[in-house]
Amino acid sequence: MNVIVLPGSGCAPTRECNYYHWLERALVDRGIVADVRITIPSMPDPHLCRRNVWVPHVEREMRCDASSVVVGHSSGAVCAMRVAERNALRGIVLVAGDDDDLGDADERASGYFGPDAFDYDKIHENCGGRVECVIGARDSLVPAEMQRALAVKLRARETLCERRDHFFTPPAEEIVDAIVRML
Repeated sequence: MNVIVLPGSGCAPTRECNYYHWLERALVDRGIVADVRITIPSMPDPHLCRRNVWVPHVEREMRCDASSVVVGHSSGAVCAMRVAERNALRGIVLVAGDDDDLGDADERASGYFGPDAFDYDKIHENCGGRVECVIGARDSLVPAEMQRALAVKLRARETLCERRDHFFTPPAEEIVDAIVRML
């Protein structure tokens, strides 16, 4: 099994942002998984996170396959869903995920939110039902209600973290737990 980490928008260099380096170290140091893939120094197009750039990058450069657990955070979660529509994966963990551009011009320009709708059933099927949504109850960017509605659409296991915002800081044990459930 390998873990692919897809960051949120603007996270460059990737390892220095949010919980990403902490997650990589936690997974490797605890012997959970040895193959953690994070694009160094950052994802291409890290500020707009365009679908036509990120999805092919994940498929080709990060080598996602049926043994991959894709962890997507915020904009990375949206990318993870689009990757899962097209590829068989071991599973996906959506952290602060959404399926709406939230009225944001950059999110709208990313290309994830249309013209085609998300195929929630295909995402679920391509992940063998292993879909997890990790939700910050105090999220100031993506309302928790929207994240919970997404979990329902995906028939995902939901982890509601009462004290978390948008998962900007480590530790992130909730994410490790979600990955462990996919072993």
